[in-house]
Amino acid sequence: MPYCPKCGSEFRPEIDVCAECLVDLVAEPPPVPSGESAEVDWVELYTFPGSLYSRMAIELLNREGIAAYSQSDISTSSLGVGSGDYFGATSTVFVPEPDFDRGRDVIETMIDEIPGGPESGMGDDEENNEY
Repeated sequence: MPYCPKCGSEFRPEIDVCAECLVDLVAEPPPVPSGESAEVDWVELYTFPGSLYSRMAIELLNREGIAAYSQSDISTSSLGVGSGDYFGATSTVFVPEPDFDRGRDVIETMIDEIPGGPESGMGDDEENNEY
C-alpha cells in the first residue's frame, strides 16, 4: 500500500497523491520518530467540514507538541480529489489517546469559530462531536 511521506496516511494502490498534503505517495510508511513507540492508540479528536479545517487543527496541535493526522471521508480519497473540500466532505483528526484531553483544549476555540460548528446549532449531536 502507498503511504504519504508527510502525514503517514495509507492509501489504496491506485492512488498516487495524498489528498490532504498534495505530495506524491511512497511505498513504505514514514519511520516512527525515535523515542516513540510504534504501538500508539490513535483516537478520533474531531470531524471537520473539509480538509482545510483539519489541516489548521493539525498545525495547532503540532505547535503544542501533539502528534496528529487526518483522514478524509472515503469519497475524497477514492475520487482522487486533491483538497477534499467539496460540499459534504469531512476530514477527521486523530491524536494519540493520552493527548486527547489536551488536544480538545487546543482546538476548542477553533471549533467554536467554524461556520456550522457547535455554536451554530448544526453540531447538536454526539455524531458531530458535541463538547
